[in-house]
Amino acid sequence: MSTDGDDPPRVGLVLSGGGARGAYEVGVLRYIREQIKRPCPFHVVTGSSVGAINGSYIAATIDRPRAQVRPLARVWSELDLDRMYRFGWTQVRHLPQVLFGRHLPKTSRVETIGGLVDSGYIEAFVRDRVPWKGLRHNLEHGHLEAFACSATELATGNTTVFVQTHAGQLPPWPSDPGQEVVHTSISASHTLASAAIPVLFPAVRVGERYFVDGSLRQNTPVRPAMRLGANRLLVIGLRHEHAQRMADDRAREKVKTIFPNAVFMAGKLLDALFLDKLEADLARIDRTNRLIEAGERMYGEDFGSKIGAAIPGRKGRAYVPVRTLLIRPSQNLGEVAHQIIRKTNLARYSGVMARWIRRSMMGDEMPENDLASYVLFDPDYIKTLMHLGYHDAQAQHAQIADLFG
Repeated sequence: MSTDGDDPPRVGLVLSGGGARGAYEVGVLRYIREQIKRPCPFHVVTGSSVGAINGSYIAATIDRPRAQVRPLARVWSELDLDRMYRFGWTQVRHLPQVLFGRHLPKTSRVETIGGLVDSGYIEAFVRDRVPWKGLRHNLEHGHLEAFACSATELATGNTTVFVQTHAGQLPPWPSDPGQEVVHTSISASHTLASAAIPVLFPAVRVGERYFVDGSLRQNTPVRPAMRLGANRLLVIGLRHEHAQRMADDRAREKVKTIFPNAVFMAGKLLDALFLDKLEADLARIDRTNRLIEAGERMYGEDFGSKIGAAIPGRKGRAYVPVRTLLIRPSQNLGEVAHQIIRKTNLARYSGVMARWIRRSMMGDEMPENDLASYVLFDPDYIKTLMHLGYHDAQAQHAQIADLFG
C-alpha cells in the first residue's frame, strides 16, 4: 500500500484493456457522472490498451466531470468496422514486408513498424479526439494528481508504465520484476502504443524503443494506481465474472465434437492475451487490508506508519487499507457479440474484416465469440455494451456513492 496515513480519500480510476469491449467502460462512467449526485472526483487515472485511450480522455477532461462522458460516448458510437480495419490493396502489397520484417513506406504521423491493418483511423481517433492540452492543464493545475498507461516493450516483453504527475516526479516506487516506470509527458504516441494489439496493429515507437499492447503483461493496472497514491480504487473490468469457467467448459465440448477453426483459436489467443491478474491483485489487497487492521488492533493505530517507516525505500510512507470496488459485465460479452452478428449480419459493411466475421462467426456451434467481442467496432455492439455498463453501474449505485463518501 502506498498512501500516507493522514491523507484524505484519493480515488483511483483503473480501466482495463479489451479492444471493442472498452465501450462498456464508457457506459459505467456515464452512469457515475449522470446519476451519482455527490461529487465523484478521480485523483488518479490508470489504463491499459483501450483503457489507456478512455483513461486519457477522462484525465484530459477531469475538470468538467458532468460534461465529459457524453462526448466520449458519441465518439465511440461513430466507430466503424470498415474504417477501423482498413485492409486494401496497399496492405496486400505490403504483406510480405510485414511478415518478413522489412520496413514499410511511412504513412503515419506516429512512427510504427509492422501490423496487418492500416492504423490511420485509430491514430486519428486518439490524436484528434483526445484534448491533450487538457491533460497537461489538469495535471499542472492539480485537477488530477497522476495519469498512467501501460505498454509492452517489443524487444524485451517487459511492461513499461508511462506516468505523468502533478508533482512533476515519481513517488517512491518499489521495484517490480519485468516492469519499468518512466515519468514523461504523455502524448498520443504513448496511448497508441498501449493499445497496439500485436500483429493486427503496428508497434509504436516511443523514444528509441517500440511498444505494443500493454495488456499483454498488465491488462488492469491496479498497482500503478496504488503506487501513485490512490487509497480507494474504482476498477472497471471487461470480463464477465464466470466467463472464463463457462468458456473453458464450452471450449472442451467444442474440441470433443469438431476440430477448432482459426477463428476459435484466434479468439482464445486474444482471450489469453487479455487475461490478467486482476483477481489476484484484488485478493492481495484484501489480505493486506486484513493484516493492517489486525496489526492496528494488536499494536495500535500507528501500526501502518511504523511498518512503512521500517521498510527501506518507502520514505516513511505508511501502509493504509485500500478500498476497492470492481464493476464488471453481468453478461458474457462473447455471447453479446455473437447475438449482434446474427441479428445484423454486419450488412452495412463491405470490408475484409466484416466479410471474414460474417463467414467465420455465424455458425450455431459458436454461441459465444471471444474474437468478435474484442474486434467488433460496430455501433450496434458498442451501444449495447455502453447500455450494459450503464445498468451494471446502476446495480451498484450505493457502493459507488459510498466509495466517494
